[in-house]
Amino acid sequence: MNKLKYIFIATALGLSFTACDDDHQPDWTETAPFDVNAVEQSLADGSTMVSVSTNTIEVLYDTKIVINPAVSVTLNGEPLETEIKDDNRLVAKVELRKGKNYVFVIPGRAVTGVGSKTFAKEIVINFSTEKSVLDKTNLATALVNPNASASAKAVYNMLVQNYGTKQLSGAMGAVAWETSFSDLVAEKAGKYPAIVGFDYIHLDNSPSNWIDYGDITPVKNVWNAGSIPAVTWHWNVDHEVFATETVMPSDWSNNVQLTAGALGSLPTVFQELQEGSVITVKIKDVAAGAQGSVKNSSWSELAPGLDYFDISGDEFTVKISTGEMLEQIKTEGFIISGHDYTVSSILVGKTCKESKGEGFIASNVLIPGTRENAVATADVAKLAGYLQLLRDADIPVLFRPFHEAVGDYTWGHWFWWGNSGVETTKELWKWLYNTLTNDYGLNNLIWVWTMQTSDEGKLADVSKLKATYPGDEYVDIVGADLYEAALSNQSDRFHLIYEAVGGKKIVALSECGNLLDPEIAEEEGALWSFFMGWYEQNDNGPGFFEWNLNGEWSTVLNNPLVLNRGDFSVK
Repeated sequence: MNKLKYIFIATALGLSFTACDDDHQPDWTETAPFDVNAVEQSLADGSTMVSVSTNTIEVLYDTKIVINPAVSVTLNGEPLETEIKDDNRLVAKVELRKGKNYVFVIPGRAVTGVGSKTFAKEIVINFSTEKSVLDKTNLATALVNPNASASAKAVYNMLVQNYGTKQLSGAMGAVAWETSFSDLVAEKAGKYPAIVGFDYIHLDNSPSNWIDYGDITPVKNVWNAGSIPAVTWHWNVDHEVFATETVMPSDWSNNVQLTAGALGSLPTVFQELQEGSVITVKIKDVAAGAQGSVKNSSWSELAPGLDYFDISGDEFTVKISTGEMLEQIKTEGFIISGHDYTVSSILVGKTCKESKGEGFIASNVLIPGTRENAVATADVAKLAGYLQLLRDADIPVLFRPFHEAVGDYTWGHWFWWGNSGVETTKELWKWLYNTLTNDYGLNNLIWVWTMQTSDEGKLADVSKLKATYPGDEYVDIVGADLYEAALSNQSDRFHLIYEAVGGKKIVALSECGNLLDPEIAEEEGALWSFFMGWYEQNDNGPGFFEWNLNGEWSTVLNNPLVLNRGDFSVK
């Protein structure tokens, strides 16, 4: 079919497209040809600041024209869709991106005049598109803590200087106070991330034989090697699933049934438990010889040794030690029994995920005398002790607590610090900032607030971001946690956050699964200050198992827009 089409066109023009001399003159045997000339074009050669809304490039000729289907009109070497309008106007459809250089070419054998038996001369148009430049006019040039350490100031100043033009790479070290994941990234990409992430998620377990935040060697090594430490705090708290004083008399006649049969449905926290989780039973009025008992819903012992055991003090604990034990609790629940003591509270597990009204109420943290206030105050004191070790070693930290508090504005919060509403979360942030800064003197912290950009899975309205923001005087950097398609463009979310803070704060990609495309972001004036690739290592050995499976780490870390370890200095 294509062959017949070419024959038809060649016949109509009275020439052969396959034979021409060096001047692009076709063979002819009849009348002499006449010239075909371009007389007008929509873009001049050398044009700059061309709008990306431009969707066609047009060239007007001085006669009726025909396009040779065997020769492509191109933009940066890629063929374009073309058509003829008004008999003598060639129209090429284009899709342009900001901040790019382009070469538009109509080859010498692409266009001829009807009956001319000759080709129009080649046309080459070099041009560049407009480039978005991030407006840093309102950007804060100093940290919110007036007593910030010199090293913290140096890190922040470096971020300010590079904001909008360069992006710092980042990867979690791992989830247990070490750097196996960032090491893996460096191995695969050939560059070590500029920022390395840590997490105080295991605060309750430290110090132990497998996690000790008191040993700051991993963080010190990262800092001394030229990377910046970043710390998230997945703040785990107990779930209180029972809080009614219940007397266990000497005749074993009472009990607490936390079973599906007794409650109708089990507390949702039971589904978050795992092997190693702990059930804590708070007790009082313990008589001599008192015993506890933990049974399953069939009144059999939940696990060996839990039928009858001696108790004393103000609590006893039960560790979920086997998969069978865990499955019984998840599907059936458990029963607390025994004699000669009073149950005052039952706490299950430790997690940062918690629903309102089910165990740990965020608003109670701010009320002295509540269980939540006592727990939170103790946890912050323990955390502060570990952060002071970093301060004393003059190590600055990008500190990100209370992240993702809102979750999705319509679908609800994800963590306990969001379970009493956004006003409480803002007050919690201010309380923690004042406590760590003023009470504990932690002047090495750079405070990173995570803004949520999702509302029913769609882009949220800027008013919602503003309403959930603690205030400029408590935040140094604002970020987003995004798990989007690999090397995609999320500039709309960057600009949403930028607008919410009026350009006053650095905007960062504080957590991500798939890495985003820095080139598109830079073209659209939306280059995140830094990104933090979340941990993803396989138990079967080093390797990425969910995101960035096609060399994205190498692609991004080797992009000239991205700064890695060794590309900057803050000392």
